[in-house]
Amino acid sequence: MINELIERIFTDFTVDGKSIPVSFLVYNGKATTYVTYQQIHADDALGADDDIVAYVDYYDFDIYSKGNYISIVEAIKSLLKANGFTWQPIKSSGDFYEPDTGYYHKTLNFAIERSN
Repeated sequence: MINELIERIFTDFTVDGKSIPVSFLVYNGKATTYVTYQQIHADDALGADDDIVAYVDYYDFDIYSKGNYISIVEAIKSLLKANGFTWQPIKSSGDFYEPDTGYYHKTLNFAIERSN
């Protein structure tokens, strides 16, 4: 259900006039800038009568780019915040460069509350 929400949020995702593909787990296309996402874990947040009533899902969004990706970071934060997600800076990564692939890589972690 959350994956469907994410897919809807990122339909026709563009930053600075450039279309950026967003894929679940793996991107197999040819674009040199893209985003993948995946659920990392869920925490129970509220229980009642021996059952979980509400919980928090955590998702990682991995940005891969051959160039500057700062505007993509800001666009993702803005879109997800507008759709009920909360950025988790402590669970997000620093800035990385992967010399073997030539990609810059940044992971952003977001949480979303859900009810059972």
